[in-house]
Amino acid sequence: MKKVISCMICALLLVGCMAGCGSTGGKSGSGNGIKIMMSLSQGDDFRNTIVEQAKKTAQEKGATLDVYDEDGSLESQVEHIKQAAKEKYDVILCGPVNADTALELESLADGIPVIFYNSCPDASYLEAGKYMYVGSDENVAGQYQAEYILDKFSSSDEINVAIFKGPKNHSATKGRTGALKDTLNASGKKINYVFEDNADWDQATAQKMFELFLKTGQSCDVVACNNDAMAMGIVDACKEAGINGMPILGIDATAGGCAAIESGDMAFTVYQSGTGQGKMAIETAIAVVNGSDVTKLEGATKDGLYVWVPFEKVDSSNVKDYE
Repeated sequence: MKKVISCMICALLLVGCMAGCGSTGGKSGSGNGIKIMMSLSQGDDFRNTIVEQAKKTAQEKGATLDVYDEDGSLESQVEHIKQAAKEKYDVILCGPVNADTALELESLADGIPVIFYNSCPDASYLEAGKYMYVGSDENVAGQYQAEYILDKFSSSDEINVAIFKGPKNHSATKGRTGALKDTLNASGKKINYVFEDNADWDQATAQKMFELFLKTGQSCDVVACNNDAMAMGIVDACKEAGINGMPILGIDATAGGCAAIESGDMAFTVYQSGTGQGKMAIETAIAVVNGSDVTKLEGATKDGLYVWVPFEKVDSSNVKDYE
């Protein structure tokens, strides 16, 4: 009988300890106890930087973060969102394979808040405190590229521009390209778009495309790329063809892009902070789960739909600050 009573007391003490642990962990004011799923559309240098910083910030905040790389497969992303709902994650960080599917992904989440990153859905799919976007305003990056071109060719009435774009359905492709062209077109100069196609962020693809373009013999004054990897592909093509001095512009300020500016192979890029986006993605996710006022987050818009991480111009005058 003494043994039975002893066991019962131990069991009661254990339950009490567990209850005490649960109350001190909680979800208020920190990331303690918060379970986050992160769906990555496809890994590359920039997006991997977002993931690594997200892991670091989650650990610092006491949250659990599980990362799934969809490798460009929408089917895989759908299955992982379903898994998040089934396993009752507190919040989902989603880099959508296709931003146009945001509404379907939200539905699959079955009430779980979804914080989008890297590719921005249409504003109609967003809701403050539940379905938000963390990233950088892609229009600004395209505008910055156009401003560099217009300054570089300020004495020219006509400019021949080649544009290399990311994936067709990616919000960064649309925002960067649209703002680039809008700003150039508003300059009053004659802008000839001598080449424009999707190289899907890929260096080798951009190189092959530009090599084919060069064989046409068309004149080209400047090349603007939606990211640094494609810009590096143009650099490779120019080296093969013995072309020097053509301004080549990228976006993201990757290590390779900055090194190319340092060496004179590239002229300009735009710094997009992968670490800043990874950090703010986690902080936004935690704020949403905790029911905090998301408009108080750094970079948040007044309507609570977006958390913006600023872009910054990078050229030979300041590239050392970003290496």
